[in-house]
Amino acid sequence: MKIIKEEPANIEELKIKANTKDDWKVRMEAVKELAKYDCQKSRYILTKLATSDRVFAVKEAAFYAARFMGVTEKGEQLPTPRKKIGYTKKAYAKIFNRVKRDTQMEELDLAVFKKQFQVVSPEMYDVMQYEKQEDFDAWIADSYAEFC
Repeated sequence: MKIIKEEPANIEELKIKANTKDDWKVRMEAVKELAKYDCQKSRYILTKLATSDRVFAVKEAAFYAARFMGVTEKGEQLPTPRKKIGYTKKAYAKIFNRVKRDTQMEELDLAVFKKQFQVVSPEMYDVMQYEKQEDFDAWIADSYAEFC
């Protein structure tokens, strides 16, 4: 892949996409586009995603793009990304109980719960939707039974 040594014309749009916390696919699109341009802003955004994104696929893609550009942090290579979600059971319990309280549901209504979950904690929703994939609904039901 050939890297263009200039700032992309849509850098502000890419910055907004990279900072979207509720859709990992949008962040992944931004990483793929930023990886084509070697400029200070692209390097900064890719480094930020490579070191702090909670969705491992985004973190890993940003890491490899930054590494390909030769990005370093304080003269050292970026640390190899590790898969770490960063949420505790206590954090899940807090969010699940808040969603239950906000929706005032006695029994789990999955569609209503998911909609409110996205409102209450869009980043956690996004991360867990990526992590659990097709088991996401079952994870919600199991977690609801455990925490609520």
